Amino acid sequence: MTFEQFHNALRILLNIDRDKMEYAGIIDRGDLNAWGEFRRNPFRWFICVPDEKAKKLFSIIKERL
Repeated sequence: MTFEQFHNALRILLNIDRDKMEYAGIIDRGDLNAWGEFRRNPFRWFICVPDEKAKKLFSIIKERL
């Protein structure tokens, strides 16, 4: 992975919509607490969630790279 790809992936992570995460089964539909936790610090959230959720989110990021 290049610097540019990594930098872009971080930008993508900051711009993922709640409905996209709900549709992918990363957070439950309408769970504003989970969404708020993600929005407060998406980088920390990504490294702390179970691998299954992180992998789903990573799939969304890869689609946009």
